[in-house]
Amino acid sequence: MQKLKSSVEIFRRYGIGWLWVAAFFLLCFTSVAAAGPCPPFYLKTDDGKIINPMSGDNADQPYSTRQTCGSCHPYEKIREGYHFDMGWKDARDNFIKDKPWFLTLGMTGGF
Repeated sequence: MQKLKSSVEIFRRYGIGWLWVAAFFLLCFTSVAAAGPCPPFYLKTDDGKIINPMSGDNADQPYSTRQTCGSCHPYEKIREGYHFDMGWKDARDNFIKDKPWFLTLGMTGGF
């Protein structure tokens, strides 16, 4: 019974503090989750036209990351990210002399 009493006393003494810590972390993770993924969006061409594969409008045009993502995100910043680079800055025609098909060791544009 003495152990139960001391546990209850510990909870009474420190329980409110742990409650504040838990609330702090809950709020932190909620704000991170609120950022979440992008909402639905249209792919756009270099000149900002919407690509619609269902109707065929501009379906033969490549999509532009600058036009598609740049309206919500800082394009110059995201294009420097590791996911998009992965060795591209080191690419050159003579990267491995015996194997001319290797331009870099990275998986450029891959995951």
